[in-house]
Amino acid sequence: MRSTRHPRPPPGAPLALFVGMVLSGSAVFAQDPGPSGTPPAAPAPATGSAAPAPAPFREEEVTRCGDKQVGTAEGMLRPLGHGFYADGHRVRRGCTLILQRPLKNRPPVPFTPDSFKPLGCGFFRYASSIYWGLPLASEDPSREPNGQPAEVLTRLDLADAQTFEVDAECRPRDVRFFYLNHVSSPGLPAFVAVPRGDGQGYEELGCGFVRFEGRIYFGARSLDGVHVPSFSPVLGRLPYSECGGAMYGKDRAKVWWQHLLVRGAKARSFRVPKEDNPELRVACDGKRSFQQGTVDKKPNPLCKPARKPVVRKRK
Repeated sequence: MRSTRHPRPPPGAPLALFVGMVLSGSAVFAQDPGPSGTPPAAPAPATGSAAPAPAPFREEEVTRCGDKQVGTAEGMLRPLGHGFYADGHRVRRGCTLILQRPLKNRPPVPFTPDSFKPLGCGFFRYASSIYWGLPLASEDPSREPNGQPAEVLTRLDLADAQTFEVDAECRPRDVRFFYLNHVSSPGLPAFVAVPRGDGQGYEELGCGFVRFEGRIYFGARSLDGVHVPSFSPVLGRLPYSECGGAMYGKDRAKVWWQHLLVRGAKARSFRVPKEDNPELRVACDGKRSFQQGTVDKKPNPLCKPARKPVVRKRK
């Protein structure tokens, strides 16, 4: 089984360029500044199968939302920078109300302007956390009381909020990691961390799961309630690009799909068939079948137990 630990760069090679070579197909990679603190020159375009960088994040600047105009007077939308606005005690991205989910299985609540610090390119610091300004696929759509759509945003749990930054090319990083952006590829972890320096305490487990400082993460999202010593990906140490829809992990009792707990699944009997299972979309727990962590109403035939051959007794 192949290990997914990152190899070390050749002596004298710029780490960021090496990161781009190791993770070909990654949408964004970052570089360390030069010794003087000035940004380095942009790297040469990658060749081969590497995907082009996505278009820069569009910060939605507005002049009014409904009957509220943008300004600094009482009752107006106060600009916070980078397309975010304070609407009284709430924060909007453009005209869209943005929400957070600070507690597990609780309704989302608005961000408050007091602890809100836009960083550019859609990222912002909120208290001791880092958020991305667009909702990720795993969050359900929400609405305001008046029926207008609202968006539940997702934390980058792995990020160090105090040192997190983005450069002019929208490449995110903190003192410990570069964050490779895969938000345009729903089948992959939204953000993948690559260690800066020796990556002490960081271990890739496979299929997008990593262990860092005694916790388990999928990409940059943490898994709640996991028994860390017994955790492992269901498919083992495969690179995340080879796991298809089977980004499952389990500990001694529970199962997760990406960072989400798969309710009702039992770790001991959970498996992913590899035969006749395109893109590894179907997983099984006994006779039940799952796709993307959700149980199928009608079990998939892949999960039906094989019929035992009938042995006729001689008379």
